[in-house]
This record gives sequence, C-alpha cells and structure tokens, in this order.
Amino acid sequence: MRWLNRERLTVYPRIILVGYILCGAGLVLSAAYSKTGLTDFLDRPLGADFSHYWIASFLAQAGHPLTVYQAPEFIAALEAFFKVTYPVPWFYPPTFLLMVYPLAFLPYLVSLGLWLAATLTAFLTVLRRIAPHPLTPWLALAFPGTFQNFFNGQNGFLTTALLGGGLCLLNQSPWVAGFLLGLVSYKPHLFALVPVALIAARRWRALLAALVTAMLLAGASFLLFGPGVWVAFWKNLGLAMTLAQEGLLPINKLVTIFGALLQAGVGFSYALIIQGVVMVLVAAGVGYVWQGRFSFARQAAALVLGTFLFTPYAFSYDLALLALPLAWLGWEGYKTGWLPGEPGLLCLGWLLPLITPVMAIIKCQFTPLILAALLILVVKSSKAVVAAAPEAINP
Repeated sequence: MRWLNRERLTVYPRIILVGYILCGAGLVLSAAYSKTGLTDFLDRPLGADFSHYWIASFLAQAGHPLTVYQAPEFIAALEAFFKVTYPVPWFYPPTFLLMVYPLAFLPYLVSLGLWLAATLTAFLTVLRRIAPHPLTPWLALAFPGTFQNFFNGQNGFLTTALLGGGLCLLNQSPWVAGFLLGLVSYKPHLFALVPVALIAARRWRALLAALVTAMLLAGASFLLFGPGVWVAFWKNLGLAMTLAQEGLLPINKLVTIFGALLQAGVGFSYALIIQGVVMVLVAAGVGYVWQGRFSFARQAAALVLGTFLFTPYAFSYDLALLALPLAWLGWEGYKTGWLPGEPGLLCLGWLLPLITPVMAIIKCQFTPLILAALLILVVKSSKAVVAAAPEAINP
C-alpha cells in the first residue's frame, strides 16, 4: 500500500487536472476562431452532446417537440445552428426533454456554462458526502470520467448526483431519496435496477416515491408535449435496434457486455441472448446484496456496478457514474481496511474511462470484465456485515 500514499494522491490528481485545463483552454481557443464561435477544432459543437439538449429545448419551446424525434429534421436544425455536419439523432425519452426544456431560454454558451457548473457542483457535493476527506474533490476532478463528461457536455454529472444523492438519503429521508431516484428514470436503462434494490431491501417508502416520481415525470411530459412524442420515441427505439444490428451505431463506444460481444464479432442475436442471461444473473446478484448482510457502501456500489452490466446500452461517457462505487468502496477501505487486491482493482476502475477509448480502437473491449471483477469483489466480500445506515457511513 506504500504506492497509494497521501502525497501521490495529492500531487498526481493536480497534475492531471492541469492537463485537463490546458485541453479545455485549447478547445475554447479553437472555438474563438471558428465560423460561429461555437465549434472546436474537430468541427464539433462545444460541449458536443449538450448541443442536442439545447437544440431539443429550442425546438420544444418553438412549439415543435415532435421534430426532436424526427431524425432528419432534428439533425437539420442542429447542423443549421452550428454550421457543421453532426448527424446524431435524439434517442432520449420525453421525460428528459421535459428536464432540459428551460435550457434554450439562455444563449448557447451561457446555458452550457451554467449546465456544467451546476451539474459538476452537484456531482462533487455527493461524492464529498460519500467520502468526507479533503482529497475527495481532487480525485473526483482528476477522474477521467469527469473529463469525458465535462468536455462532452454530457448528463453523467446529473445522473451521478441524482442516484448518489438518493442513495445517501435513503435512511434519513426516504421520501426525498425516492424522489431523487425517480428522476433517474430519465435514463430508463440506468434506472432499471433501482426498484430491484429497493424491493430487496424492503425500502417501501423510497420505492413508492421513486415510482410515483417517474410516473409524474412521464405524465407531465405527456401533457406538455402531447402523445405524439411518446409514439415517436418508441419508434426511434426500434430504429436504434435496427441501426445497431446493421452496425451503423458507434458500437466501439459501448462499454456493456452486449457492446463487447458485438465488437468481438459475435452475432447480434447471440449477443442479445447472452446479454439477457447476464441481466437475470446481475439482477439476482444485486437483489442478494441488498437483502443480505452487507454494508451499505457495498450495497450501493453493487447497484451501480450491476447497472453497467445489466444494461446493453451504456457509452464511455456514462462512466462518470463509476465515481460512485469507487467513492463508496474507497472510503470503506480507507476506514476499515482493504481486501487483498482491492486497492489495485479500484485504481484500475479509476483509470477505466481513460483506457476504454484505447480498447475501442483495438476492438478489444474488456471494460465489462473489470466492472464484473469489482462487482464480484463486492458480492464475495468477506467483510459482509449487517447493513449499516447510509448516514453512518456518510457523515
């Protein structure tokens, strides 16, 4: 453990953070010389994925929410505004369209800045609550998943804050916890195991609050945007599956078992069958941990790690969410001692968002194996104890 000392954990993250700042400065500088002042040297909008949220908000505010789900029209609006070729359609459910609806009330760069500042602050606040140590913010800021999410303008900070915040509040305020967890339903594939965990743990108030919140969010989007957007959303899901089957989606960016199998040359149908079997096993494993005699840190870590293995659809930028299990397991190890091999595996997990793009290039995506190793470490932990209250672990 001498290699994992305080000095290195202080110096290295700050060096990495300086590198991130220089990269960010380069992107901003390149945008200053672009045609619109909104695109970087790669001819992508600044905060690439955020551009979709803002354009979707702009179209919805203009009274055209259905256009968001019509790929040619949406892409045309996106490319007309940014003056670049960026053929990426919108696949989010109407619940997320409702959540990003206010974004276009502000100019693009102002909206992007506020989005990143607010979601990053929430992200760091939750991680600091999980691991109340002065080094936590530095490790979180230097985390490669933070870098990817920040410069892509993605929603990983928001998802992490909602899921982590909800789990932290489970004991002291189950209704608020359920509300926060229910908001995660804007990404249904990342919400799927939350009810499984809450049912297994008999957290009935939090479960009720989460399900009611999810239904109210869906109902509000239905009333505001109309039934047509929901019909279009479901049609687009079928389109996404067809594109994946034809190899027209960027499967090299998928960090799931399904994606890894496709990259390895496994047939689409076989990959789906294997993913389905894994989904059943992972759901059972998460249920076992949440109803068993495990510390809360390990229960929460199992839920997040299991989510990545459960869903067939998660991209490299979603790995910002990996900060949660790393924080929970890291803090418990720091307080109570490490399992054999645990520090090294956690360090590998911390580096995973940096390694994943390299694995995509060489078409050997073993990200799910690392996530599975972390989950197995949790499930087989010899430190299984009577589940502790969240506030006892997160003072």
